[in-house]
Amino acid sequence: MAGVGYPPTMPRSSVTAPTSGRAHSTPNSLARLTPIAVLGALLFEPTTAVAESSLFLEMGAGLEAIGATTFDQAGQAIGRSDFEAWTEDDGSRLMRVTMRTDAGGQNVSQALLAPVAGGLAGAPGTAAETLRVVEERSHSTTADGKTLPLLVIDHRAGRVSCYDAGNTESQGRHVAIEGDDRVVNVPMQLLFLPLARGEVDAVRFQIAACEDGPTLYDMIAVRGDTRTKRGRRVIEVEYRPDFGKAVAWLAARLLPSFSFWFDADSGAYLGHRMPLHRKGPEITLVRQGFTPPELGIE
Repeated sequence: MAGVGYPPTMPRSSVTAPTSGRAHSTPNSLARLTPIAVLGALLFEPTTAVAESSLFLEMGAGLEAIGATTFDQAGQAIGRSDFEAWTEDDGSRLMRVTMRTDAGGQNVSQALLAPVAGGLAGAPGTAAETLRVVEERSHSTTADGKTLPLLVIDHRAGRVSCYDAGNTESQGRHVAIEGDDRVVNVPMQLLFLPLARGEVDAVRFQIAACEDGPTLYDMIAVRGDTRTKRGRRVIEVEYRPDFGKAVAWLAARLLPSFSFWFDADSGAYLGHRMPLHRKGPEITLVRQGFTPPELGIE
């Protein structure tokens, strides 16, 4: 269900990725940093690998199928959202996040993750629990029905691509992922699990966006406060632009940030806050059965 006129798959062998747009940037407005979401059931075809993500993700409580409620900034429920996850015959995992509002805005994101064979050094957990991101796709529509560009992150080709509605594969705009591939747009709840468990103090990564062209942004995630609500310990993970070690931590704390919330004991995903899409309103998703105040989300 990749939108009409959009390429359903990306070539992953013998690719020379042309570059355009800004390949590496730190913006002034976090509203421009949204991990835009992915459209629909994707076709992932086996190919010859030419690159891969350098990040190991652990398949834990963050990779599960749940329902969620969409809330606005005032704490009013404005829609329903879904997290879906399933395993393919070859052992790869697919996850899809659909964020919706009753007003019509929608953000759909999907990622293909492959198990890491052999329990590579530095990978968390056992081999069966360790994953790498293979491909991510993102697509959004605004409340007035405008279609935003399709974002494709092809980790095996080592490039980020943007496609306007109706464009063919040859009409996309591309930028190469330079250096270590640390781009994660979709499975952030897996990326942040070591933070939620207190195993690390910070996670540095990149996100991709379609603006004038495909753009990569440096980001940093840190562990925030832990609150106890109704006997449940809830830990917050915040992420924001990464200005590097030259910027004092106090200055970084003054920047606006977005958040994920986890059960501090089980690691289960409970909710997150971010804009619906690059041009959209800020929303909060909360796991079905909870409200923001019940999780200590202000």
